[in-house]
Amino acid sequence: MIKEVKKETPPPKKRPNIFIRLLALLLTLALILGAVFLVVNRGKLNFDALKRWFTYRSLERSDGGGGEPFPYQGGNSLSLYACGGDLLAVCQTGARLYSPGGTAYIEDVFTMKNPVCQVSGKAAVVYDAAGSALRVYKNRAPVLTLDDSQTVILSARLNENGYLAVVTRSSGYKGVVSVYDEDCELLMTLQLSSAYVLDAVVAPDDRSLLVVTAGQENRFFNSSLAQYSLTDLDPKNPTPKAVWSLGNRLPLDLVWDDKGVRVVTQYAALTANGALSQSGEYDWSDRHLKRYSLLADDCVVVLTSKYRSGSQTTLEVLDRSGQVTASLEESRPISALSAAGRYIGVLTSQELNIYTRDLQLYSTVENTDGATHLVMLADGSAFLATQDKAWLHLPD
Repeated sequence: MIKEVKKETPPPKKRPNIFIRLLALLLTLALILGAVFLVVNRGKLNFDALKRWFTYRSLERSDGGGGEPFPYQGGNSLSLYACGGDLLAVCQTGARLYSPGGTAYIEDVFTMKNPVCQVSGKAAVVYDAAGSALRVYKNRAPVLTLDDSQTVILSARLNENGYLAVVTRSSGYKGVVSVYDEDCELLMTLQLSSAYVLDAVVAPDDRSLLVVTAGQENRFFNSSLAQYSLTDLDPKNPTPKAVWSLGNRLPLDLVWDDKGVRVVTQYAALTANGALSQSGEYDWSDRHLKRYSLLADDCVVVLTSKYRSGSQTTLEVLDRSGQVTASLEESRPISALSAAGRYIGVLTSQELNIYTRDLQLYSTVENTDGATHLVMLADGSAFLATQDKAWLHLPD
């Protein structure tokens, strides 16, 4: 006997709630309109403004919209730097680190005759040039102290990973370079006697050392950048892997990143790849260098003048090939120039102008309250300071 199986009728499909369907339609329209808006206005939008809003949303604001001024300890030979978004003040009485709101994280008091500072991200090295005092700060705390009265420090530099190269003068050698790892442990010592060592920095991959030397070649002055391996170096016979001769152009400053080396001399800006093969040059030997910055992303910013004195200057942005990508004439005396990320700040006695890398005006502050110091941050904000107070400017 065969039983007939009844087919069950499927339940009727439940139609989505009208409000859910309407909400989905509105969300889809919003996404489409948002995408169109981004495409149409991609040249006008600046996502750094959103970043600043999140970063400084809890910062106490002044009537002008920026941070409230806070007192800080200045002094003779005062220099200000941005260190991980904080303000680092270095002078002959030591180093002090302040938050954008004025909280003092570091108050390190020690004596220096010629204070020098170099910052890399959230780390900084401060030392007394031709003296013996040296400090390294990381993540708002001191991590290394050197103060040997028998040591004469010529230079010190941190790379982006926290490796430190310290150049000192030593009897029997024309320069000694001590390399410390990211934990501030001594990694190796390079002793050179062929030429005077002026500066040094560890490569971005932590495997090589770049050494700046000065000496004579065919009875003419010659400065060079020599690259040494840190992994297979023979201490008794140190031989460079590559040498970049700069002739009579002495480096004032340099940066070694993952794209190569950028160098500023008194009359030229030079670039080379990681193997020290020169790739770019811009010469201003017919003018005088007033100020410069290597902290802008992938470029060099220089301020030059035809005359040693006077206020007529030219601000130029140079790419790695040595080409001028943007320029601006300025007739007013410039008291400070600072660059970070894609922003360039120019401070005069009347106002602060912040430009993008193509020297398009991004923000203006007409009342700088007597500020004489300027420190740009990579998000477009800027520290302004007098001799005894500082504050953070936040562009609209």
